[in-house]
Amino acid sequence: MAMPIDQKEWLSLTEASELLGVHPATLRRWTDAGSVPFFRTPGGHRRFRTTDLAAWMQGKQSTALTRQAEALVQNAVGYTRQEMAHKHVSNESWYLAFEHESDRQQMRDTGRKLFGLAIQYMSRTRDHEPVLQEGRRIGEFYGQECARQGISLVDTVRAQFFFRESLLRAARPGQASPGQYDAEDVRIHRQLRHFLDEVLYACLDSYEATCRHLLQAGGKA
Repeated sequence: MAMPIDQKEWLSLTEASELLGVHPATLRRWTDAGSVPFFRTPGGHRRFRTTDLAAWMQGKQSTALTRQAEALVQNAVGYTRQEMAHKHVSNESWYLAFEHESDRQQMRDTGRKLFGLAIQYMSRTRDHEPVLQEGRRIGEFYGQECARQGISLVDTVRAQFFFRESLLRAARPGQASPGQYDAEDVRIHRQLRHFLDEVLYACLDSYEATCRHLLQAGGKA
């Protein structure tokens, strides 16, 4: 009987990536960047000590990864702002519906949180559900707010697709053409699209539910 991974002292790249819940190519990049400790055998193979990985997972050596994730969020936010200016989003009816700066700031803060969740989701190979549930909650919030602001369903979808496409473009590896994607790039993009699909479905479901509630409340008035 094979020994469980978490009971071994030294792990291969594949075993270590399975323990961390990431793709082997992701772990390889982390080791190349010096984020995760490892030992290279005389034959050139990476080996990982289980106790080192446990300490890393507890956050003792994860500051480099946190900075990387924050940099990706900053890049996505910056790209989206450029797209908003280029496409004159401030003239769109769904943008103008939020008249108060405090409301717009709340939407910006929520969008930044959503970007962070999307990056978490696409970097994982397991334990997706908690991140996905949080993304759905944000989608529900968007649907409620759009319905309460009187934004049409069509404009709600337009707003969702604008931010969706901005994030997908920002996450494209090196702005590579599709023919230059490797298997890991394809996996990441597929997961990101799935995450954003679920956010959109939650938004539309919440929009309809809020509209029904508002109609019922109006009928009782």
